[in-house]
Amino acid sequence: MRRFLLLCLLFLLPSCGPREPRVRAVDAAMEQGLLIRGNGAEPESLDPHLATSVSAGNVLLNLFEGLTRLNAETLQPEPGMAESWTVSEDGRTVEFSLREAYWSDGEPVTSSDFVFAFRRLLNPALGAGYAFMLYPVLNAEAVAKGERPLDELGVEAFGDRELRLRLGKPAPHLLALLAHWTAFPLPEHVLRKHENEDNRGGEWTRREHLVGNGAFTLAEWRSEELIRLRKNPRYWQADEVMLDAAEFRPVSDPGSEERAFRGGELHVTYTLPRHRLAHYREQNPGVLRVDTYLESVGYVVNLSTPALRDVRVREALSLALDRRAITEQVLYGVREPAFHFVPPGTGDYRTRGRLEENPDAARRLLAEAGYPGGEGFPEITFIYPGGQDSQRVAEVIQQQWQTRLGIRIRIDNLERQSHFSRRRERDFDLCFLGWVGDYVDPLTFLGLWESSAGNNFAGWNQPDYDALLQRAANAGERRMEVLAEAEALLLEELPILPLYFGATQYLKDPRVEGWHENVLDWHPLRAVRFAD
Repeated sequence: MRRFLLLCLLFLLPSCGPREPRVRAVDAAMEQGLLIRGNGAEPESLDPHLATSVSAGNVLLNLFEGLTRLNAETLQPEPGMAESWTVSEDGRTVEFSLREAYWSDGEPVTSSDFVFAFRRLLNPALGAGYAFMLYPVLNAEAVAKGERPLDELGVEAFGDRELRLRLGKPAPHLLALLAHWTAFPLPEHVLRKHENEDNRGGEWTRREHLVGNGAFTLAEWRSEELIRLRKNPRYWQADEVMLDAAEFRPVSDPGSEERAFRGGELHVTYTLPRHRLAHYREQNPGVLRVDTYLESVGYVVNLSTPALRDVRVREALSLALDRRAITEQVLYGVREPAFHFVPPGTGDYRTRGRLEENPDAARRLLAEAGYPGGEGFPEITFIYPGGQDSQRVAEVIQQQWQTRLGIRIRIDNLERQSHFSRRRERDFDLCFLGWVGDYVDPLTFLGLWESSAGNNFAGWNQPDYDALLQRAANAGERRMEVLAEAEALLLEELPILPLYFGATQYLKDPRVEGWHENVLDWHPLRAVRFAD
């Protein structure tokens, strides 16, 4: 009997008192002033000159700061390291006065740090993918191509806190461009000590060496696990930064990320599986965010593919697309169909050209090009990177072109880096392109198709188009009209077949404040805080 009573007591013990509630990770993190967010793919680099991905940029925007920065809410350029500037009457010279600011190791940020960084970005030996961002600077393109020496770049330091930029032509978008991570200063004293001989970054971006001038510093980087930042006490506005730390978690599976949010492990997700949109719209709309994104998605046409050289074929392919079916049936109504290339929300720009859907006209054009009913049209291959949308979109378009035009395309799902490599080498017939604006201006999209542009993957060479972009630089108040003429010409010749415009869909804890909707999806942590 004693043994029976003892066993009963043992079973009853756990229910003698109230069970302690499980402390969720996000709640504990809030007490520490720590924000935890999803961040897409693992950043390829934290070197501002070698980073090209959104996930890397999200981190770099907090580790460094340029001459200007973008307002967290309006995206308007505002003073960063430069407290003021003046622009010459002809728009070709900009002089900056730097504020008193310091690197995270206590050394002053000087104008020579900008000269060093700009020359490094444009050094042909580095091979920076984003070197073209500084092409408005005098001689920048020639320097990047090895045609002029580095010291002929139009950037000069005068003392420690005066900097002059000379431009090859007026660049009304310059102040927005200078907020991009490619235009950040670099600590020359650190890179000289830790950079590899091949100038490709090496040791200087390691946690123990990386020195920045942004609102946060790098505290930890565990590959494919997390990047942790902590508040930089030497930042010039440190008193206004409310967060003490932040963690960026890489996202390999959107479904797992969504479950982590539900489990209280993330304050903000990077994305959300589209099939979960309806659930959150109905059951928990307070945490769902669907924001307009400055992105244009389409298929680049390789103009060296014989069948695709004929503009009538390219126009037929475009006319046969049912873009609304793609956005409504495949993308759950989140994206808008693209009947032009420059997305809406690009400042005060207004497009002039517009594509149409017209299968009958498409068939007529294809027949005129020598392929009636698709007869004799060679099989072409469309390549795209794996993702939650790209395969379904490719399959729908494959079916549309077969049904409406009688042509067959082969679709090839590639690993992300393989896709980028083949696109760069122009080893495709058609390839996926999702271009996200680097600043709020139509030139960040239209500049892709200039003949000499490094990201002109189609190989399109149109002197009239190049001339329009050149003319826009000197057009003053008519600049947007001239750029609209350029886009109209782009839509006539179709080196790219626009499909849809961007949107971000993600989950955010309502207690996270200062996280403003904007078309660049830039959320500098200097502006973010937790609700009281």
